[in-house]
Amino acid sequence: MNITSIRGKKILFFSPAFFNYENIIVEKMREMGAEADMYDVRSVTSSYSRAILKIFPNIFKKKTKKYYEKIIEQNRGKDYDFILFVKCDMTPISILRKMHIEYPNAKICLNLWDSVENIPGITEKFKYFDTLHSFDLNDCEKYSNLKFRPLFFSDQFRKAEKQDKEYKYDISFIGTIHSDRYAVIKKIQKIISEDGLRGYWFLYLQSKFIYWFYRATKKEFRGIRQEKFSFNKMSSTDIAKVVDESRIILDIQHPRQTGLTMRTIEMIGMNKKLITTNESIKKYDFYDPQNINVVGRKNIELDLKFLNSAYKPLNKDIYEKYSLKSWILEVLN
Repeated sequence: MNITSIRGKKILFFSPAFFNYENIIVEKMREMGAEADMYDVRSVTSSYSRAILKIFPNIFKKKTKKYYEKIIEQNRGKDYDFILFVKCDMTPISILRKMHIEYPNAKICLNLWDSVENIPGITEKFKYFDTLHSFDLNDCEKYSNLKFRPLFFSDQFRKAEKQDKEYKYDISFIGTIHSDRYAVIKKIQKIISEDGLRGYWFLYLQSKFIYWFYRATKKEFRGIRQEKFSFNKMSSTDIAKVVDESRIILDIQHPRQTGLTMRTIEMIGMNKKLITTNESIKKYDFYDPQNINVVGRKNIELDLKFLNSAYKPLNKDIYEKYSLKSWILEVLN
């Protein structure tokens, strides 16, 4: 049965810390009338610990088990209606089994914000969830028990676009530097500089350790000073401000990821034009070549006609489909 409201429902929510989106989600749940408790899905959160985790996946196994057992003990006796996990990369299977016993009336839900191949062991956990959703269309086509649900825009990014607005920036990029992202950004920076366009670049690195690691291993980082990067995250308020001041937003997805990034969906909320490297965006119901320009990672060409054309507003039903409220109701169904 589809739910249309979570008013009066009790929700236990586990999510990785990700640019404050976890807090935005739980605040929306409470605004919608739910009683929501939130915990980090990971028992370790430092960038150093996560780097070690990628090399030795089981190194924090005992610590993680104790972490979850403490949470279960703290919430013993609570009759949760829903338990929602985002990613679930560190949660042991033994804990998922225990949650079914401790909270027999709860629907246990999984939502993936990353591709399956980037989350070791996740497919072995699928059978312990009542509902499974992923933002990755390719994964949903590959795994029949995964339902497709793209990400969302929060109320902060809900804004009508004024067609006669004066912009501070022609193109802006705000994001974490990983994979070949910086190499692609450098190419685009060169193009817009030659065309006399104004750009804004917020290049986030999780730590100076990662900066020096990239300096040693990636040729595009050679000779690049660390002042080019930020080691502190930008707040969602500041992100919304930069987006509002920009004509077009640049999105560069991870090369091993086909699901659309949060930034992409936020552009729906802001009624903003987008340049993206993600070819799969053409499969989505909101895709319109007047609003979205898909470019290659290697041979990048920017269409000046696209840069100067107006945004074409979406159908209201499609627009609302990508709101945070719709996302919450859908991932719990």
